[in-house]
Amino acid sequence: MVTVEEIMTKNVITIGPQEPISKAISKMSDNKIHHLPVVEDDKYLGMVDFDIFLRRSSIVLNSKVINVMEKTPTVTKKTDIAETARMMLDNGIKAIPVLENESLQGIVTTSDIIYSLLKMPDILNSTVDEIMSGDPITVNEDDLVIRAVEKMRDLDEASIPVVDSKGRVSGVVNLNEISKQIWREKEKMHQSEYFRNEASVRVKDVMSPPVIAKSGSKLMVCINEMKKMKARVCTVIDDSEKPLGIISHRDIMDEIVKGLPRESVLVNLSGVKFDDPEIYNRIYDIIERTAKNIAKVKRMKPMLINIHIEQYNEQGGEIKYSVRGKMVTESKTFYGRAWEWNLYKAMKELMDEFEKMVERAKEMR
Repeated sequence: MVTVEEIMTKNVITIGPQEPISKAISKMSDNKIHHLPVVEDDKYLGMVDFDIFLRRSSIVLNSKVINVMEKTPTVTKKTDIAETARMMLDNGIKAIPVLENESLQGIVTTSDIIYSLLKMPDILNSTVDEIMSGDPITVNEDDLVIRAVEKMRDLDEASIPVVDSKGRVSGVVNLNEISKQIWREKEKMHQSEYFRNEASVRVKDVMSPPVIAKSGSKLMVCINEMKKMKARVCTVIDDSEKPLGIISHRDIMDEIVKGLPRESVLVNLSGVKFDDPEIYNRIYDIIERTAKNIAKVKRMKPMLINIHIEQYNEQGGEIKYSVRGKMVTESKTFYGRAWEWNLYKAMKELMDEFEKMVERAKEMR
C-alpha cells in the first residue's frame, strides 16, 4: 500500500486569508502551481485554485482570499493514495491537504498521485486507447483565447489541446500560463470585457508544445511525457496526427479508483449549466436506470460515468444537444456520443449505447 506520506509535497506554498486575490493568482502563476492552501497561524483554513476563479464570470482582484476560498476534505500521512484519489474525485477537487492536528503537513495533487503510478506496472501496461476519453474537445490555433477559456470552464479542465487548420494536434493551452492575461491588475474586470479589448490575443500566440501519444502506446509513455513536460493532458493521435482522444488527470484517476468498492456509481456532469434542478434529476434518473441494468453483467458494474453536455443554436432558434460520455466499469472503459434535439432523448441514446457496448463485450469474453 502506497501512502500519502510517500508522495506528498512537503514544502507547500501557502497564502493568508487576508491577502488579496491578485496575490494568489500571481503566486500560482509565478510558481506554476494550480492550488494554494489558505493558512493562518499554522492552521489550515481552506483552498484557493484556478478552478474557483475560472467558474466566476468576474472577480474583484483586491478582494480578500477568505471571501473565495473553499473548504475541502483532508487526509493524513497514512491515508492510502487510492482512497485519496477517490476522495478527490468524489468531491471534484484536484488537490487535498495533509493535516496533523489541524496543522498543514503537505499537499497531494492529482499530479502527485499520477506520477506515483510509474511504480505500478499493472496500470502502466494498459494502452492509451483503453484509458482515454474519445471524441476530444479542442480549439483551433486561430481561435481567440476567450474561446479556449470558455471550453476549459465547461470541461472543468485547466488545459485543452490545439489543432491546426488541417485538424492536426499542434499545441496545448494551459490556464496557468494565460492566467495573468485573463485576470489583470484592475479593481474589477469581466473576462469578456478584457477579451473585447484584446481581440488580437489568439490561441497560437499563447499555446505550448503538446504531449502526444500514438494510438496503441502504453500508458507509461503518456505519463512519462506528462511528468517531463509538467502537463495535465496527453492527446492520443492517429498516424496523421489528428486527435483520437484525451488522457487527462481525471481519466487516469478514474482508473486508479475503479477497483475500490463503491455502493453507487459516481456521476460527473460538465458543460451546459441548467437553472432548473428538475433537469438534473431527470438526467440522473436516466443514468441510474441504465447503470442498474449494466451492473447485472458480471464484472461490468459501472463505477464512474462522466457526461459532457453541449448545446448548439441551429437555424430557426432550435437547440441541438451533443452529449459525450465515458463509463468506467470494474473491468473495462467505454465512451460514446449522441446528438439530439431533445436533451433527455440524447441522454437515453447514449446510455442505451453503453448498454449495447457492454453486451458486445460480454459476448466476446
